Amino acid sequence: MRVTTLGSSSRLEANLFKIIWSRGNLKESSMISETDLEIVNALQINPRADWSRVGDVLGLSGPTVARRWTALAEEGLAWITPAPGARYLNAGWSAFISMSSIPGEQEALIQRLCAEPAFGTVSLVSGSHDLFVDCFATSHEELTDIVTGSFAALPGLTHREVVFVTKLYRQASDWRSGTLEPARARLMSAEPLPAPAAYAPDRLDAALLAALARDGRASWAELGASCGVSPQTARRRVERFLAAGYMTLRCDTAAPVQQGLREVSLILNVPAHQVDAVGRYFAALPNCRLSAQVLGAQNLLVTLWVRDYLEVQGHERELAERAPGSVVISRQAVVRNYKRLGHVLDESGRSRSVVPLPLWREG
Repeated sequence: MRVTTLGSSSRLEANLFKIIWSRGNLKESSMISETDLEIVNALQINPRADWSRVGDVLGLSGPTVARRWTALAEEGLAWITPAPGARYLNAGWSAFISMSSIPGEQEALIQRLCAEPAFGTVSLVSGSHDLFVDCFATSHEELTDIVTGSFAALPGLTHREVVFVTKLYRQASDWRSGTLEPARARLMSAEPLPAPAAYAPDRLDAALLAALARDGRASWAELGASCGVSPQTARRRVERFLAAGYMTLRCDTAAPVQQGLREVSLILNVPAHQVDAVGRYFAALPNCRLSAQVLGAQNLLVTLWVRDYLEVQGHERELAERAPGSVVISRQAVVRNYKRLGHVLDESGRSRSVVPLPLWREG
């Protein structure tokens, strides 16, 4: 049972207010140019597009685009990293974990979670729990070991709730900022790669993913050199697992680049015969970052980026009309992201280090 005294609750609320206030000031003091926002949007659409192609779409030279991106990446304002693809659950396993903690030991708990490769994203959230974490593993046995064996050694943990991801309708890699008008956005779209025959990942695939986690824009020559293979082999292997849909690449950004967007999650229990329709409905919304069917007391988890928390009420009203009998189990807003898909973030949300995710190991 979790017991919180009035004094400790007041202190926690005060700390949350300080974090929100400081993040707001950081966002307002960090000016991001429209050109940089367009570069980020272009790379959300096509993360490894040639600089010359990005430049042609934006009316800039390739070297100018490369220089501006390098500046963004070096400041931790934007980065490209491997992420689970649309077919990831055919090759790997994932879970969401809600955690409660002792306030005085929360920082130590967060540090431990951020250091663990299997915990991809670590967020301080509002609501009935303190932390929200996503977890990745290469097998069901490995995921079970994590959720049954890892928690005993975590400092200050008082309660945890685990739900397994069973189906993905939309992921954060599908989200677009919309800075580019539709005509230019279409010009950035990547040509679809032919789907390969089924295969099992091996050690080289895992090494290439780790190298891409460190620098998702590394050249084929750099990737090959880091993994001991030719540039041609590095390209062929990366394009193979991207074409298979098991993995994708995504462009993430720090808070100053997100232009005041706030992350909110709805944890829902939808009637079984309507869960697919509701999952697809949320997935089609432009502000949806995640729509996933899960196995637990709830069966659907949706993450939205909003400018005003009141927008959430509109989505709940629409849910009630589309799927009567649906229940909102929990609502939570992200107060601070400490880690996002392996990137450890500072107070302003800038990437400061990388702990590559174990998305794949040798099959």
